Amino acid sequence: MIPQLIVLVFLGIAAFFVLVLGWFGALFTGELPAFAEEFLTGVLRWETRVTGYLYFLTDEYPPYSLEEEPTYPIAVAVPPRVPMNRLAVLFRLILVVPASVVASVVAAGLGVVSIASWAMITFTGSMPRSLFEVTRAAVRYQTRLGGYYTLLTAEYPWGVLGDTEASVDQDEAGSTSWSLRLSDQARTLMIVLIVIGAVVSVLQNSQ
Repeated sequence: MIPQLIVLVFLGIAAFFVLVLGWFGALFTGELPAFAEEFLTGVLRWETRVTGYLYFLTDEYPPYSLEEEPTYPIAVAVPPRVPMNRLAVLFRLILVVPASVVASVVAAGLGVVSIASWAMITFTGSMPRSLFEVTRAAVRYQTRLGGYYTLLTAEYPWGVLGDTEASVDQDEAGSTSWSLRLSDQARTLMIVLIVIGAVVSVLQNSQ
């Protein structure tokens, strides 16, 4: 992971400046500039692939690429650019706070749970399906937060506990392959993860 994380540090620095330029562009034109959309989408893809690899969603090493990689088992779909609400762009840093708190708690819980994932994979060679579902949902929520924060989408992050029937959109072929419905066991485990994350967050902030 070390080489990937080093690259992501520098990409993160570059993404910050691109985001600032993109924010001004979206604020004055009502649309995220094409150069910002392309670069920030690439960074989001890269970060998601690395995060998924870190938390054992796949053992296939992430490519060093900003481009879409159809053969890689972790994919990110970003909607096309559309006119944006300028007030929502102006106050994005404020609007994103609640979702950021949720993501922070989930990330803290996932950090603890991932130790169990590592132990199980080390000794049994596989991750229990419910644990895989929870990890996937947590990583997906973080990706959605990243897409919202970087103005790639106006849709607020959701789906920590999986998708509901009403929230699943079908494509032209009627497929719902992007949907994620957690099993009852996985939903229970996600609630436990959130509780663990909340406790860890409180303990960290109290020090």
